[in-house]
Amino acid sequence: MNLNSVKKSDIPKSPGVYRFLDKHNKIIYVGKAADLRARVLSYWRKSAGHSPAKYSMMKRVEKVEWTETESEIEALLLEANLIKKIQPRYNVVMRDDKRYAYIKITAEDEIPGVFITRKIDKSGKYFGPFTGAEAVKQTLKAIRKIWPYCAARKRQKKPCFYYQINRCVGVCGGVVGKKEYMEKVIRPIILFLEGKKGAVIRNLKFEIGNLEKKLKSYKIHKVHKVESFNKIQEKINLLKFQLLNIERVLEHTKILSVSDKYANDVIELAKVLGLPKIPERIEGYDISNIFGEEATGSMVVFREGEPDKSEYRKFKIKTGQDQANDVKMLEEVLERRFKHIKETKSPIGDLVSRGWQSPDLIIVDGGKAQLNAASRILKKFKLDIPVMAISKGLGLRSAGAPDKLFFPGEKKPLELPLASPALHLIKRVRDEAHRFAIGYHRALKRKKMF
Repeated sequence: MNLNSVKKSDIPKSPGVYRFLDKHNKIIYVGKAADLRARVLSYWRKSAGHSPAKYSMMKRVEKVEWTETESEIEALLLEANLIKKIQPRYNVVMRDDKRYAYIKITAEDEIPGVFITRKIDKSGKYFGPFTGAEAVKQTLKAIRKIWPYCAARKRQKKPCFYYQINRCVGVCGGVVGKKEYMEKVIRPIILFLEGKKGAVIRNLKFEIGNLEKKLKSYKIHKVHKVESFNKIQEKINLLKFQLLNIERVLEHTKILSVSDKYANDVIELAKVLGLPKIPERIEGYDISNIFGEEATGSMVVFREGEPDKSEYRKFKIKTGQDQANDVKMLEEVLERRFKHIKETKSPIGDLVSRGWQSPDLIIVDGGKAQLNAASRILKKFKLDIPVMAISKGLGLRSAGAPDKLFFPGEKKPLELPLASPALHLIKRVRDEAHRFAIGYHRALKRKKMF
């Protein structure tokens, strides 16, 4: 196929799942999208910057099929169910080095639990795999608005805080029993995660119908049980609200745009750079100073491709400011940072990190000098962590200027296509470190002035 033939296809601009088929009409890849047309067309753009595996796949695509869904969440669930069922060749090839995220339901626990995990044990019911944990987190938030499951693991004297804000039915405090909780909350969630939203809606309508018949019978036979009458009417109203809430919540929950892209960028980064594993935690560093005055350093942290601002750290440079030497300042920042990593051996011989978590990749703003400085500090602390530097070409500061990537042991820098997902992620980390460092630098200057 080519771009023109894809454009002629009547692909809708709605959420859904797309499938690539080869000349034997076999599904070789399954993907999801918030906008099916835009996502499928992006594969054939000249600026796509495909990885070797994706390039190999595109040569084999002969046909595109798709299934529209009513929401992005349903697209996410449908993709996971199809991958699990079909095991398309290129889903495995391009994602086999990614630790998948799963939704786990533990019906056998004292309080049946619903949570995200990356490990599959012998107990529990699992849904997935999902390649982006952030999309799964947003999905569970949406599900909790419809079926308020409890996050507590054991019963307690009083219902949890979430019961007060209608995000828990009170099973933790004995407001409802486990049997009713399973029936009203856990089983509908399981059906929904299996892609059976229709069955959930039919069950709700059936229950509403039965209650309305009972209410009608009360009226016909003039049964004056005001309390029972009011309870039934209350149940009907609650179920009708839940029915309406299913469509409203799913329609307005956006999960497949930025967060989904970021999760895939991390996978592409690992492949392009040949990293030993997918970098779950990436740390970016930058220095900000004007002739050494109020010099500052920044450390930003990205988890699964997204900023984790709770882990950011800022450093006021203590030495070398008179020389305005960015390299020395970077060494100081990195040395102060890595003093917070202490690895000890557990009783079974495994290394255990204490203090600040160790990164899976370090990105510093600069060229060879900054890269060498970072390498020296890592060697000093005997840390085996992948490190790289990113800089603009000499004298070029425009957005379109090529970025040069420097790696230890490599004489020449790497230049990735501007459309490369890996480059997008590296630049996001670099730019965020730069923004954070400048912000702290300006704050210190204002404080000194006033």
